[in-house]
Amino acid sequence: MKSWSKLPPEKRRGAVISGAYGMSNAGDEAVLAAITAALRRLEEDIPITVIARGGRKTGRRAGLAGAGRLNVPAWLWAMGHARLFLLGGGSLLQDVTSRRSLWFYLAVLRAAKAMGCRTMLYGAGIGPILREKERARTAAYLNAYADVICVRDGDSLRTLEAIAVTKPRLLLAADPALGLRPERGEREKKAGFVLRPWPGFWARVPDFAAAVRYVWERYKLSPVFICLAPEDRQAARSVCAALEGVPCAVSSDPRRVGRMGVVFSMRLHGLVFALREGVPAAGVSYDPKVDAFCSEAGFPLVQLENASAEALCELADFAMHMDGEHLSASLRTLRTREQVNANAAAELLLAADENERKGTE
Repeated sequence: MKSWSKLPPEKRRGAVISGAYGMSNAGDEAVLAAITAALRRLEEDIPITVIARGGRKTGRRAGLAGAGRLNVPAWLWAMGHARLFLLGGGSLLQDVTSRRSLWFYLAVLRAAKAMGCRTMLYGAGIGPILREKERARTAAYLNAYADVICVRDGDSLRTLEAIAVTKPRLLLAADPALGLRPERGEREKKAGFVLRPWPGFWARVPDFAAAVRYVWERYKLSPVFICLAPEDRQAARSVCAALEGVPCAVSSDPRRVGRMGVVFSMRLHGLVFALREGVPAAGVSYDPKVDAFCSEAGFPLVQLENASAEALCELADFAMHMDGEHLSASLRTLRTREQVNANAAAELLLAADENERKGTE
């Protein structure tokens, strides 16, 4: 990170984005599309580089330049030419699935600041961060290297406050995928189930199957298992196998979420997509991010460990009788909050422009 690798402020343009991209997860790819669209509304021809698995291939799919996660020279070069660095969205800063991913994203943030970028967490989910050492590390890096942090829910904001993140500007926003335009597809008389493998799920397969059968028999809605990531197919097939006599389908098209009559989702973005399209939904939570979104969207919820057949059937009844006006009000509130992300990015770009003008006077 020598000084010669950085352009002077007046010659910098564009943004670098880092997140869990290139992993065939429809939720993460929707977040990247939403961030890209927001930046291009600010500046139509803004150069954008994404740091992702798959590097250039992932970038080309999104219409961006790409740098591989392990190609450090490539993303340092991009940072040295950019004005703005965005980390997010998604639950990047957590130590439940891996400490190494937490270290990686903090290191990338530090590098962006060292390379002269304005830095921002964009629609981020924070936590859970369970280990005290990692909580201290996260707070230290965010206090030192982040200019603005926009979080997607109140729980993330409270986590930042609890670990003593005080230096950056903290803003309550919402998940960036809510900013994408609705698909407006024709509704199907079907129920969507977005399931994922997770510890505790396999013991609940008979309960999920009982709930799917209940929805089919009582509400006459054929089940569609919608896979937002490749590993979801294993979960979907396990429930299908327990549904003798019930016609079911498995789909990898995330747009199907918005065409369902009702959606039951373990994945956060199954719920986000449903709300964006005005589809009644219910959550089965394996992670606090699902609890947080259901609370703010007004979706009913059951914890995975409590997801008995009886509880899931009650959840289905609740979801089937949700008020459409309530859904619309929740969506309006969260979409207004989501705009906080783009507004913060615009302010950072404007601040960079003002500093450039002062430096050239």
